[in-house]
Amino acid sequence: MLDDDVDFLRVVGVSHYQDAVSRCSPGEAVRFVHEPDNPHDATALRVVSSLGETIGYAPRNSWVHHMIHQSGRGVSAVVHSVGYSRSCLLGVLLSMAVCDDEIERASYYPGRPAPEPPPGGFRYWISTPGDVERRVAGRR
Repeated sequence: MLDDDVDFLRVVGVSHYQDAVSRCSPGEAVRFVHEPDNPHDATALRVVSSLGETIGYAPRNSWVHHMIHQSGRGVSAVVHSVGYSRSCLLGVLLSMAVCDDEIERASYYPGRPAPEPPPGGFRYWISTPGDVERRVAGRR
């Protein structure tokens, strides 16, 4: 994805947030919130509506994860469409563009403060197999 391009992303996990999804409308701005203490995925990106409600998550292996966690970029997103899937659940498609906005950080657990970033920040750099082998050999 290039900086001037607009791309699309289907939000996942919407089955858990059907009430919030039903209140979304095309053109509504959404934001991404990194949940570093999420027990299922330390790189989880929660999608939050303009009403402050969680509507789902960015797919784990999506390009937006790469932009935020590896490239250190932000994204600007709006709801492109809301519609029913074959399983009769509401789904959300986002229209997105890369930008340099900061990504908000929050705890996965309600009422807890956001985790502090480790030295160097919350960047999850891709390791090659050679990098992994060197790290393992260095620990012996």
